[in-house]
Amino acid sequence: MMTPVSPFGPLDVYLLGEVPFVDLQRLQRRLRYDLGEGGWGSLVLCEHPATITVGRSGSRAHIVPDDEWLHRRGLETIWVNRGGGCVLHVPGQLATYAIVPLDRLGLDVQGHIDRLTRTLLGLLAEFDLKGTTFPGMPGVFLGRSRVASLGIAVHRWVAFFGFTLNVGPYLGPFSLLSEPGLDRHPLYQTSMESRRQRPAPMAKVREALVRHFEASFGYDGHHLHMGHPLVRRKAPAHVFA
Repeated sequence: MMTPVSPFGPLDVYLLGEVPFVDLQRLQRRLRYDLGEGGWGSLVLCEHPATITVGRSGSRAHIVPDDEWLHRRGLETIWVNRGGGCVLHVPGQLATYAIVPLDRLGLDVQGHIDRLTRTLLGLLAEFDLKGTTFPGMPGVFLGRSRVASLGIAVHRWVAFFGFTLNVGPYLGPFSLLSEPGLDRHPLYQTSMESRRQRPAPMAKVREALVRHFEASFGYDGHHLHMGHPLVRRKAPAHVFA
C-alpha cells in the first residue's frame, strides 16, 4: 500500500536555545515577510530570559509588582499584538512561534487555533499527561492549572506567535501575575515536570512537539535550522534564570 502524500511541502524548523524576546520578534517579522515570496511556513522553538509580555486581553492590572520593582530587577514588560493575556517568559518554558500561511493551508483562524491545541494535547499525552481546555480560557490546562498559554496574531492571512509551554521552569516567579481564572479564582500555572514528578527533557519535548505539529497541520516533513543571522547566540542572564 502506498503512503499518502501530503499536499503541503516541508516546514522550516528553527531550534534556537535561549533568545532575547526582541530578537525573536525581529526574526518573526522577517519570516512573515519571507512567506510573502512563497513557502509553507516556519516553526521557531526557543526559550526567553525573564520577560513579561501583555497581549490584547491583558492588562497592567494583571502584573502585581509596581514599575520600580520590575525596573530594579531588570524585568522588562512588553505589549504585543497577539491574542491572550499576560505571559511570564522564563527559562525552562518552551516558546513556540508558528508562522504559517493560513490561505495556502486551507485554514481559517479558528482552524489554526484548533490545530495548535491538538498539537499540545498530543504532546502532553505522549508524556502521560492529560491536557484539557476550557471555553474562554486560551491555552491548555492540567487539572485546573494552565500549562500552556496560547495567543496568535494574523496579518494578510499569515498567522504568527503561537504558544508557550511550561516544561520545567521554576514556578515561583509566576506569582508576579494575577489574572482571573476559572470560576473567578486566580489563574494558576503548572508545568509538565511538576505534574509528572520526574524530568521532561527539553530536547525530547521539542522533538515530540515538531512531530505533533506536522501531524496536526499535515506537513510533509521539515528542514531543521540551528540558528539564524538575526538572532544573538546568547541571551543575557537574569535573576529568575
